[in-house]
Amino acid sequence: MITIKLVRWCLVWSLVVGSVVGVSHPAAAQQKSAKELLKDAQTDGQQGHWESALEKLKTASKLKPKDKTIAQELQNARAHLADLAAGQALGSCNALKLDACEEQLKKALSYSSTKQTDEAQRQLAARKAELQKRWDRAEQMITSSQLEDANVELDGLSPYPYLFPALAAEKERLRHLRINADIDLGSKDLAADQFEDARRAFSAAQALDPANAEAAKGIEAADKGKQAVHWNEEAKNAFSQKSYEAAYDSNQQALALLPGHQAYLDLNQQISTEWLKVLEDEHALSPDATKLKDNQAAWESLMWIKRLDPGYKPLEEAIRQTKLNLYTIYSQEANKYQGLLNNSGDGLAFLYYTNAQSMNPNPQAEDAFAASFHDVTEWFKRKCAMVLVVRVESLAQDPSGFTEVVTRRVNAAIEALGLPDLVATPVEAYEKKPDVDALFQEIRPDGKSRIALLSVDITNYQRENSHAETPEEKPSKFVNGQETVPNPDYDAAVAKYKAANDAFTKAKGKVRKGVPTTTDIAFLQQQVTQTPRTISRDKLVDYTYQEYRLSSKVQIAMKLTLRDMLEKQLLGSEPIESTEQDTATEIAGVQPKDVNGVINRQPRIKTQEQLQQDAELAALKSIDEKIPALLAKYDQRYYSEGEKALEAGHTQEAVENFLCYWYTFRGQIEEHRAQHIRDVVKQYTGLELGGSTSELSLPRS
Repeated sequence: MITIKLVRWCLVWSLVVGSVVGVSHPAAAQQKSAKELLKDAQTDGQQGHWESALEKLKTASKLKPKDKTIAQELQNARAHLADLAAGQALGSCNALKLDACEEQLKKALSYSSTKQTDEAQRQLAARKAELQKRWDRAEQMITSSQLEDANVELDGLSPYPYLFPALAAEKERLRHLRINADIDLGSKDLAADQFEDARRAFSAAQALDPANAEAAKGIEAADKGKQAVHWNEEAKNAFSQKSYEAAYDSNQQALALLPGHQAYLDLNQQISTEWLKVLEDEHALSPDATKLKDNQAAWESLMWIKRLDPGYKPLEEAIRQTKLNLYTIYSQEANKYQGLLNNSGDGLAFLYYTNAQSMNPNPQAEDAFAASFHDVTEWFKRKCAMVLVVRVESLAQDPSGFTEVVTRRVNAAIEALGLPDLVATPVEAYEKKPDVDALFQEIRPDGKSRIALLSVDITNYQRENSHAETPEEKPSKFVNGQETVPNPDYDAAVAKYKAANDAFTKAKGKVRKGVPTTTDIAFLQQQVTQTPRTISRDKLVDYTYQEYRLSSKVQIAMKLTLRDMLEKQLLGSEPIESTEQDTATEIAGVQPKDVNGVINRQPRIKTQEQLQQDAELAALKSIDEKIPALLAKYDQRYYSEGEKALEAGHTQEAVENFLCYWYTFRGQIEEHRAQHIRDVVKQYTGLELGGSTSELSLPRS
């Protein structure tokens, strides 16, 4: 038994080993002959597969090294591939892609050396030599300070960093050279008063180096110089026309921009010398002590002489005497205007007293007009003062505290005007102690009343909330299971089959154009058989859902009214309206499988508290905007009255009103209006108001 098992095991093992050996040692693939490789290579060449042909020819040559045909075909393949790569190199060379040209030429020469590769080598060398010449030319230009031309040359070499590794560093070096050259040129132009050229040079440097402080400083100096040239030209033109003051002022502007400029200093000396002679000749240094304009003209001349020639010998005595004359005349003029009825000259009196004080020859001594000056100052302050009585009243059912909020906002808007002489007082406080000011009772209904009533009436504060109790029913559809219905495709297939069969029967078996064949009828019959008679689809059911409309609204209305407090004359009014509202839609009762995409939706609507806050804020902002415009009819009254008086030819009244306006606004006057006031006051009184509207001298308690 053991022997039989051993025999069987040996038999199985021999079979396994035999099969493994059979699998592990297949018959080796047969190597192609040199002749076959040559033939395959020729086929590859005809098809343009020259790289494959070359590899086969190399193998064939190893098999038959002495075969002339194979050797010739191998040489031809190498030459062809070399020419192909050399042609690509020539194309890259002509396109000035020299790095690609060089790589393609290396590839060509790896195959063979041909006339085409020789031509590619020649052209590549010529291109490189040309670029090297451009590099050398750029270097020569840098050496000879032709920096802009050198920059053009180096920019032209930017595509060839692989040929010129130092290109980036050289361009950076050239940039610094150009910056320094532009700054040097700008400095020379500045020194030569060539300010336009200087600005161009410094701007060029700044374009190359935006953070260059020297370039920025040069541009600023060039701009100043250009402006100085303008003022110097103005000065020379005015001087040629004997307009000495204009010439002097313009030349001073030029010197302020370029201090120490010799040409401007020379012109300044010429103007001063010639003008001094004119001042001495045209204006007497001892004017008539009783004539205002003569003394004012003399004073102006003396101030110019003092400025032009501080060492002028007769100057001290002339100034003393003219100052005394003006002190006396100004005091007399002030006294005259102080005595006018209804205090209608207090502004002029104050102006003259102020100027008299500045001309007091002995300010340490007791001033004879001190008491009068004190009185007129107080009267003028009272004339400029404005009392604004504020009354805020609610005529609507507004929320608790809103009236107080409006009151505070109104007072803040009045305070924001920044007028020290404008005093706001609650109506309750005024009624307890009316401030009529008997001194000015006559100044009331003509638009110049010093007391005005600002009323703010809250006429409406309405809050509305609406929610539709009865919703609007909206139709829609939803999916309610499945249903079986006739298949329209089956009906169509049956119809086609019947029509074809009828046509075939009518033709009685004769073959005609357009008549179905038996094959056609059989196909249509098969279509009928294969098409199901019924299909299943979604069952759609009509239904309605509910849509509710919601809205919320807050409305606030106010009226601002400005009246003369004493005569109740309406000076102006402004309405304020603020409405905030929001709407929303609530959707309910929608089926889960609605086919129209409708879903249940909760309303998103602002709360009434939010709307109320927004409406109140908008109303308060309107107060900020409208109060200044409304009060302009009150606080601008002096200017308006001054313009009316001027148009009517009442110059004294116009000046009085303008002075009240000037001192009331203390620096808050638009410059064109301020200059108009200065001109009118100067023409009528010969006196100067401050150069700036903030230069006021009205004493304040």
